[in-house]
Amino acid sequence: MSVVTATPPAGIANANQSNSRKVLLSVRDVLKVYGSREAVTRALDDVSFDICEGEFVGVMGPSGSGKSTLLNCISTIDTVTSGSIILNGRDITQLRSRQLSKFRRDDLGFIFQDANLLDTLTGFENIALALTIKGEKADAVRTKVERTATLLGVTDVLRKYPRQMSGGQRQRVAAARAIVADPKLVLADEPTGALDSRNAAVLLETLEVLNTKLHATIMMVTHDAVAASYADRILFIKDGKLFNELRRGDNSRTDFYQRILEVQAFLSGKQGSSSAVGFVASHVTALGN
Repeated sequence: MSVVTATPPAGIANANQSNSRKVLLSVRDVLKVYGSREAVTRALDDVSFDICEGEFVGVMGPSGSGKSTLLNCISTIDTVTSGSIILNGRDITQLRSRQLSKFRRDDLGFIFQDANLLDTLTGFENIALALTIKGEKADAVRTKVERTATLLGVTDVLRKYPRQMSGGQRQRVAAARAIVADPKLVLADEPTGALDSRNAAVLLETLEVLNTKLHATIMMVTHDAVAASYADRILFIKDGKLFNELRRGDNSRTDFYQRILEVQAFLSGKQGSSSAVGFVASHVTALGN
């Protein structure tokens, strides 16, 4: 089996993208450098891609590849060294402190590996927090919380405290909190990392509901091929660079999962070591398939 080296030029992640959707997030020529002259690390090296409204995009790569740094820059937890990150027409790398607070509150929703719920608040109060901070009226808060909780199947834990919930329930409450205020972009950082397989599957189905029924735009960083297979598109990062992209298209989730495994094997240098996970060159070169 022949092996190809696939390092696409900047912007290849936009190849074959449908023109029917509006570009929500545009990352352009992003560079993130850590260290000094003697020891410089390029955590992100000229990264460019777009995400359209309503997409569910996964970001994968080996440990230390830069995927978490990318998420941190988009969430404004970290700052870029150079380049631009444009969300809904606004370059967020140029926002100042007060503007950043409003941006995080109004435009972003977060789902972390740990649900990060407040232990002293009930499920209802945790979900409602994003709305009360924005100053919404009590009746509107209750309506939105109950509607979101029903959609995500957590109405039975609205009166419970996090310690009274299972891990899966806590993560679904966190997902409800992330989406209840209708953010422009939901960022999920290894959301299934602390869950067993059953609860992980429930959470992934929850994310799918957010995407398909609420049309939420989701960007998920994950190392798990099963989790990634729920996305529409996967961006692979290696050594701080955008390495490759896979689109699910009309493939079944099982077939998409196998394609993800093949690229992971290639990234780790293990292609050909197993007949079950052999790298297929066309998966790198024919991104639209």
